[in-house]
Amino acid sequence: MPQKALKILLVSASEMEMINNEPDTTDTLVTGVGMVATTHLLTKQLITSNYHLVIDLGIAGSFNPAFKIGDVVQVISDRLVELGVEDNGKFVPANEMNLITTEEMTFETDLRVNKLPEANGITVNKVHGSSETIQNIIEQFNPDVEGMEGAAVAYVCKQFDVPWVQIRAISNKVEPRNRAAWDIGLAIKNLHQEVEHYLDMVKNEA
Repeated sequence: MPQKALKILLVSASEMEMINNEPDTTDTLVTGVGMVATTHLLTKQLITSNYHLVIDLGIAGSFNPAFKIGDVVQVISDRLVELGVEDNGKFVPANEMNLITTEEMTFETDLRVNKLPEANGITVNKVHGSSETIQNIIEQFNPDVEGMEGAAVAYVCKQFDVPWVQIRAISNKVEPRNRAAWDIGLAIKNLHQEVEHYLDMVKNEA
């Protein structure tokens, strides 16, 4: 009997980040920016359709000096870093307050993408753009990259027991906000190339 085709869902925040849809076995979902919209639309999608793999693709800012603008990385762990309380100038994550478990705030994937560099990510509602907040987040969580949807995708996939990978291209350094130093076009170009390579590999191995 012929092997059943691998059903894959591509998820991005914007049309710009999404690659052209491949027919038959690959669906696309553009959620809009942020965790709320991503959680809502991805949940609806996974209720109505079954997938073997979710690929979360997009751009990201980099804290890690080893990652250059235009580099593509695989985010192997992601976490929610804004859920918690302020305690006299110190931020305490919700899991450390025993409000939720660590497993509800941090997510890891066992899947690996080609030979892409591995990165630890954080997911935020407000991207960092000042020296003070950047230093604070580095000292507390030491992330490599930040995005606005990754942990939401991971959270929903975990609830539905669907494997996921997150592929992001570096569009900017996380620094005091300087749009002139960004290169979104290069990041998108490289992102699409790597995602297409990964899709080819996954389908050939299926």
